[in-house]
Amino acid sequence: MSKLTRRLLLFSLVIIITVSYFAVVPANMSLSPGFVGPPAPEKIEIPGKAPRIYAQAAYCYDNTLRQPLLERNAYAVRPIASITKLLTALTLLDYDVDWDQPIKLTRTECRNSSRSVLRCGYTYRLRDLFHVALMASDNRAARALVKGSGLEMEDFVTAMNAKARSLGLLTLSVEEVTGLSEMNVASAADLAQLLNHALDNDTIRNVLQQRSYSFRSVRRHRGYTFGNTNRLLTGRYDLDGGKTGYIYEAGWCFVTRANGKNGHSLTTVVLGARSKYQRFRQTTKMLDWAFKQLSKLQQAA
Repeated sequence: MSKLTRRLLLFSLVIIITVSYFAVVPANMSLSPGFVGPPAPEKIEIPGKAPRIYAQAAYCYDNTLRQPLLERNAYAVRPIASITKLLTALTLLDYDVDWDQPIKLTRTECRNSSRSVLRCGYTYRLRDLFHVALMASDNRAARALVKGSGLEMEDFVTAMNAKARSLGLLTLSVEEVTGLSEMNVASAADLAQLLNHALDNDTIRNVLQQRSYSFRSVRRHRGYTFGNTNRLLTGRYDLDGGKTGYIYEAGWCFVTRANGKNGHSLTTVVLGARSKYQRFRQTTKMLDWAFKQLSKLQQAA
């Protein structure tokens, strides 16, 4: 046997042993000095047939068990509409912003946003624009937030995509900050984690939990009052918050996180529901089923 052949055989043996080791090593076993992986969560089988969800994609994730309870096209990449604004908000908070900064709406912010009641040429504080973008899903407000970061729009969008990568959201990709583009896409599974990251931020969570918000424009002192587009805030669930979205290509969308009396936290995603109201009904259907089944498991334990 030649020297080269012996070296190749030895190299192959090392590779086989290494691969075999990592295939069987427990998730919480130390692989190297100073590193310990997270323990693998126990897989819990949920009894009872899952409800049929009338939407293009749906996902229910148990944050307590760290496992999905319901999946429907959960890993298909789809347009996400104004759920984009969660990533816009997270990216903005990476910068040292002045919440009292006055920002004037120009034609750049006002284009393709006729439904907004914020007036072109008026000046608003960054704090107020942040509330309106997240609560009322206002597109002019979302574009104006970029000025608060000090970046140009193109650079801010680049930062948004970098933020998604840093959070491990590999299917999340955007080309603008509002969600009006059908090229802003992600899977339902990644949107569940996007919402979790957003709600783990106190600033965003406090805004998304508010049912209404009032403020005045700078100088002209025009008064505004906005309601939250999340209709489940007035329901029976203990919500950390949520975000709605709609464009034709995406359909009616909604993500939210709810806490149950049984100690479980559930994040749900509905994409492409049939109507504005169906996105909330399908979410309610998922939450009712999941909390009921989890309570049965606890009673049986």
